[in-house]
Amino acid sequence: MIDQWFMPAGRKHWADWFLKEHHRFTITGLSRSGKSMLFTSLMTMLRYRSEGRYECLPLLEHLPMALVEHMWIAPLEGFAMFEVEAHLDALENQRWPAPTEDVYGFKLVVRLRQSGAVKKYLLPYTDIEFEFIDYPGEWLTDLPMLQKSFQQWSDSAWAQQMNRPQRDYAGVWHDAVNDFDFDQPPTPEAIRHLLEQYRGYLSHAKQNGITLLQPGSFLLGTKGYDWEQHGFTPLPSAVSSDITHPWTRHFSANYKHFQQKWLKSLQQKTFKQADKQIILIDLFEGLNHSKQHLYQLKETLSHLADTFQYGEDNWFSRHVLRQRSISKVAFVAAKADLIPAAHRDQLLVLLKQVTEGARARFADKSVQFEHFLVSALTATDPGSTPTSLRYINEQRKYIEADFEPLPDTLAQMSAQEHFPVLPAQVPEDYLPRILNGRGMDRLLQFLLGDQHE
Repeated sequence: MIDQWFMPAGRKHWADWFLKEHHRFTITGLSRSGKSMLFTSLMTMLRYRSEGRYECLPLLEHLPMALVEHMWIAPLEGFAMFEVEAHLDALENQRWPAPTEDVYGFKLVVRLRQSGAVKKYLLPYTDIEFEFIDYPGEWLTDLPMLQKSFQQWSDSAWAQQMNRPQRDYAGVWHDAVNDFDFDQPPTPEAIRHLLEQYRGYLSHAKQNGITLLQPGSFLLGTKGYDWEQHGFTPLPSAVSSDITHPWTRHFSANYKHFQQKWLKSLQQKTFKQADKQIILIDLFEGLNHSKQHLYQLKETLSHLADTFQYGEDNWFSRHVLRQRSISKVAFVAAKADLIPAAHRDQLLVLLKQVTEGARARFADKSVQFEHFLVSALTATDPGSTPTSLRYINEQRKYIEADFEPLPDTLAQMSAQEHFPVLPAQVPEDYLPRILNGRGMDRLLQFLLGDQHE
């Protein structure tokens, strides 16, 4: 085989420009939707597949297998490599991986041998690159703020907090604002007090399953935006409507800084480059709390769909203009192993209902989409009945739980009805369970299926 670095420069440039194929995936998911575990499983499966140690995925079903010379995982330029080893170490110690707090990427490179004497001389092989990007869910919920002024965002934030389920967790924050003296100047001490109260609300609401929280980046500590230096909060309309008010001027300036120095950079680097999208959704977080949580999840996904550019690419836009649009979307309900197989049809129906608003955003565009139930790591086993599961609980005991059926539709749930989430812990045989992850093969076949058909 002739290595690419020994090819004449002109032929190598021609090959890179015209024949190297790139397919970039973004894993879109709200905070705690299971992105870290999905990425860990995906990298582990691809690594075992590429090194020939385990035929764990039909990944290359639609590529000419007879011509596959080699495949490998490599870093993605401009992105930190996903810390898969640290996550596998956590699993080895029976801990779930830590949430994603930075942007990561990697690529799977598949090298195909060329057939035919002329092709072999000009281009001994073709590399097909599958690129994957992961990022914190908190960044995702912040992107719609690019389309709003500070006053518009402030008013919408208050409106959200006055409705359930947010208002159930905003009482302390609302009391702090009611007691706050906005006639005092925005001194560093007064600003910090207000910021800490608002950040406390964001953290409390997140812990209780609220998905529509802005700015979510304030919750990421050192990996996120510097909220202590350039933070802001929504202001009462009596204050925010006065553009000359000192508090409005100060928070408006910080809001613009957040848009220009943080969100635009994220949008340009991370969110505009994918051509295939996995939207990861944790239905169990909503089911565990209330019907209102699921409706809010539906609203959140609908708003987030406006963040991305959808439609089918053409050769000119991708290779000359260097622009990409998302042409395939996989809506994925994560952690599907937390419910018995007998109830998964209802889970799929709920997934389709929750994504209705998001799908409507690209209904008039050339976008293929499907819905999937996926388990990145199957942490449960079938129970003694079709409606039960066995799992390891927090005390590391192997026990069985029986499940009531899920509602057929969101409308059929009562206002206070909820379904407890199974607290399954990491099994000791986590690696075989990753390599046999439920639903991952169908998901990848959909995303890659028509590349060479």
